[in-house]
Amino acid sequence: MNHKDPMDPAGPRNLTEYELQAQSSQLDLADGHANHSLHHGTRTALGRTFARSFEEPRHGQVKRVERRFLDALGHHTGQEYHPARAHIVYSASVATDIVAKHLALTGRRTGVIAPTFDNIPALVTMAGVEVVPVHERSLLPEPDLDRLDALGLAALVVVLPNNPTGTGMAPNAARRLLRWAGERDVLVVFDASFRLLDPSSCWDVLALAERCAADAAVIDDTGKALPLQDTKASVLTVTSGLAPAVSEIVSQYLLNVSCLDLRLLTTVLTPSQHCDEVLRARDIARSNRGTLRDALRAAGLAALLPAGAPDDGSTINVEWLHVGPAQQRILEHCRAAGLQILPGQPFFWSTGAGERPTGWVRVALLRDPADVRRGVAILLDAVRTHGESVAVSPAAGRRWTT
Repeated sequence: MNHKDPMDPAGPRNLTEYELQAQSSQLDLADGHANHSLHHGTRTALGRTFARSFEEPRHGQVKRVERRFLDALGHHTGQEYHPARAHIVYSASVATDIVAKHLALTGRRTGVIAPTFDNIPALVTMAGVEVVPVHERSLLPEPDLDRLDALGLAALVVVLPNNPTGTGMAPNAARRLLRWAGERDVLVVFDASFRLLDPSSCWDVLALAERCAADAAVIDDTGKALPLQDTKASVLTVTSGLAPAVSEIVSQYLLNVSCLDLRLLTTVLTPSQHCDEVLRARDIARSNRGTLRDALRAAGLAALLPAGAPDDGSTINVEWLHVGPAQQRILEHCRAAGLQILPGQPFFWSTGAGERPTGWVRVALLRDPADVRRGVAILLDAVRTHGESVAVSPAAGRRWTT
């Protein structure tokens, strides 16, 4: 199979290829994974973990290591990870593909939130599943059940909190959605890959689903919050009724995830006297958001923030901005100065390439503060140089919607 070089002049075909392109840049604020520095105490603890990992008896180690990892993750997510229903895999994309295979086997017409990261609908579509776009405003922060009824869905994929907008859903809203799903036999998939960074999303989604008699799955991911150089893991957890079918599919993918990876991740997830790396990641994201927004306001560019943007205290690690019709020139200016951010068009996966809303960009925030300050300076210079039409009053931002 021929794989297109993301550096090809014709340009990347999807958001992941844009992120691959950004890896060779001086400043990568494109990739949404965590790429800030770990606390020095955590780095020391990782060294001890690595050394001890080769001393533990091999007999029964997989189950022991998996249980410690799931307990450490659950401390932060609030999710109970029952051993028969929680499957550890290498990435959120693998978990999504497993869910997509199940949806294909059951022939479910599936709604997918829009906008969102484009590999989610792509993986579901490539599994042969009929995909129906569901606009974010029909789901978040409150579900429009009449609108959902009209779509005739048998399954629904919700990204919670959503990427790129950061919009979430409170437990009461999720209860309404799950009751609706249980009454109509709709399987709800919550991609919660970003929830470690959103404390309002850290609660036991599947316990609520069981109480609502709904089939549901949750995808968790460590890579969005833990900067372990892409040593990461995802967990696909399902309600009891789905467990037999999903576990059979999982067994076709892998035997188990690396015990060394899980030991290292458990160390980073476990709060110590030095630091809690999950809380620290939230603090860094909040601080870097403040750096970006303060700079926008000081430059008279607050209107780049759309109506409905997360509040200033948000700890979500991405920012969704509308830079106006000069978007392409702004992106080119940033690239020439060594900065890569993501164009917004591929997030609007549900419309044809020529019809997708332009003017949007996504900025990743989980970087060391000095890198974010440098990136913000380049972005603002690009907007001042090319984006005269966006230098308007904050009230003007209300006309831009996702």
